[in-house]
Order: sequence, then C-alpha cells, then structure tokens
Amino acid sequence: MTSAPAPPALPTPPSPESTAPVTAATRVLVLNSGSSSVKYQLLDMRDSTRLAVGLVERIGEETSRLVHTPLTGDGGSDEKRERTGPIADHAAALEAVAGELSRDGLGVDSPALAAIGHRVVHGGLKFSEPTVITDEVLKEIERLVPVAPLHNPANITGIRTAQSLRPDLPQVAVFDTAFHTTMPESAARYAIDVETADAHRIRRYGFHGTSHAYVSHETARLLGKDPSEVNVIVLHLGNGASATAVRGGSAWTPRWG
Repeated sequence: MTSAPAPPALPTPPSPESTAPVTAATRVLVLNSGSSSVKYQLLDMRDSTRLAVGLVERIGEETSRLVHTPLTGDGGSDEKRERTGPIADHAAALEAVAGELSRDGLGVDSPALAAIGHRVVHGGLKFSEPTVITDEVLKEIERLVPVAPLHNPANITGIRTAQSLRPDLPQVAVFDTAFHTTMPESAARYAIDVETADAHRIRRYGFHGTSHAYVSHETARLLGKDPSEVNVIVLHLGNGASATAVRGGSAWTPRWG
C-alpha cells in the first residue's frame, strides 16, 4: 500500500532583512481631529514603529500651538519642534502638520504612505467596525452632526482635508461608538416613549470606545486569558470621563460625564 504524497512545504516567512523597502507603501498616518485640536501619529506598519507624533491645540485662537516630534527608528525621539501663533481652523492645522512631516522627509505626498486613518467620535448605530470612507459614509457622518455637534464637524474637516491632500489614498474611519454597538437595548434606552426617542435619536451610544476596547483587551492579555473570559469595568479619565462594563470582551453598560 503506497502512502499518500506529502503536502507541499509552506513558504518560508521573509526575514526582517527581506521586508519591503522604505519606498514601499508601508506607512499609515493616523489623525484625531478634536473640537479644538488635532493629534497625529505616523506609523510604519511593518513593525508598528512610530515615525512621528504631534499635536496642534487651541485651534482658532491667537495662541494656537503646534508641537511636532520626529522619532528615530529605535523608538527614541529627536528634538521636538514647537511653534505658536494663530491657526485659523482644522484645515490650516492639517496643512501645518503636513508641512512639519515634509521637513523630516515623511511628507503626506510620499509614495510610502499607504492610508490615512481618522478617529470619528460618532458613528451612530450604523458603523460597528473600522470603515473605508466613501461618499455615502461621509454623508452618514454628516447626518450624525446633531448628536455630536462639537466633534463630528471637526472629524469631517479632517477627512476632507486629508482627501484633498491625498485623493488617491484610502481613508479609514474608526468610530468611538463602534465598540458600544453590542450593548443591549435595555442599557441603551432611556425611560421615555420609543417613538420620541427614535424620532430624535435619543439613546445611549457610548463614547471613548477605542480606549475601552484597548484597555479591556489588554487587561485580558495581561491576565493570560481570552477577552471572552473576562468581565471588567474600564475607566477612561481625560478631558472627558467615562466608564464601561465590559462583559466577555463586549461593551455592556456605558456611563460618561
């Protein structure tokens, strides 16, 4: 009786020395356009190395401030650059960011840039995962402005400015509310009649979802468990504060202030 032929050998993974050259599209620019600020990081996704980080704050004021720090390949930082002066709006802020990156040879126009990611505060009930931004997605983000009037307009400006800078690149939205779409209706609903609530989109959506998702999953990892095995209460403390009960890796009951 002849034995079955051996399966073909799997290809050998490339060694670190054979990874894509820096001219390949391996970088992702991440933008967090807040109500009066823009935070950003430029990442090399071959190993998640941060190439630059920065912040523009007090946008729209005479005392606007930009802090930009290019990072060395070993995780250290070069000397940060800081300037103050009026930056009129988010479009001007992102143009300033693009200028700082260009000074380090990391320009937004580089062929090494593969995509631009955007933190978007409110995705309503429609978006439960990171989403490539199309015209229809952008329209939906605009429709949600009444329930996030301080944040979604700034997010939209960030998206449109990035699209104008690199119309050829995919733009991806990561929604703060996405992690909370798993909460049961009993947690999401207020004690008012359903017709009024639905007509005015009054419900708990949950916020700071990227933070709560990361912390809950990291907690499980540090405990040596799968997220589905862990129940945890996560606290997010910053300019805004929120708490979320996470059950088996999924948001269950959010609270915020």
